[in-house]
Amino acid sequence: MSLWFLAVGAVIGVLVAAPVGPVNVICIQRAIRKGALEGFLVGMGAAAGDTLFATVAAFGLSSISAMLLTIERWLALGGALILLVMGIVTWRSHPHLTDPVPRARDIFRGIVATFALTISNPLTALGFIALFTSVGFTRTDSAGDAATIVAGVFLGSALWWLVICRIAQMVRGRLSDHHLTLINRGSAILIWAFAAWALVKGAGI
Repeated sequence: MSLWFLAVGAVIGVLVAAPVGPVNVICIQRAIRKGALEGFLVGMGAAAGDTLFATVAAFGLSSISAMLLTIERWLALGGALILLVMGIVTWRSHPHLTDPVPRARDIFRGIVATFALTISNPLTALGFIALFTSVGFTRTDSAGDAATIVAGVFLGSALWWLVICRIAQMVRGRLSDHHLTLINRGSAILIWAFAAWALVKGAGI
């Protein structure tokens, strides 16, 4: 089960990091102007923020898993609704590479900026709870499983920043707003897939 949670956590980490907003724009701009390494390091601030949310959600759900099992059906239905909203917001967003973003003079300030932007989004916290619920995490009371899924989230988020910054560096000058929109559309579809799974669980199908 631990390996399962590690894999699921990695998928969730990618899924939460992928929708293009201010953080992605900052990291892509850094990768284009300063190189993939600097973009990746700045993105790790967002990975830290995602990991913080994941830790609170995972250990919180784990500590009250017995109680949650009694309302698992309604929790799954509520999670499906949250994921549906997340998907709609992601689909409808139209990011631009020229969007104004907080500017930082050095890598450390860039990391702090992406961390602050990440933890300032309450929908992300709700999203982690909904995603964890959709994959059945409420059925465990193991601190080890909680730690494993959190580690997976961190690895998945870090992998996203590594890949997107490397791509941005490779295709600098050819990356357009249209590509950012395509990333968001793909992310929305995956989020809706998790919502559908949570809905199936909640409906008892």
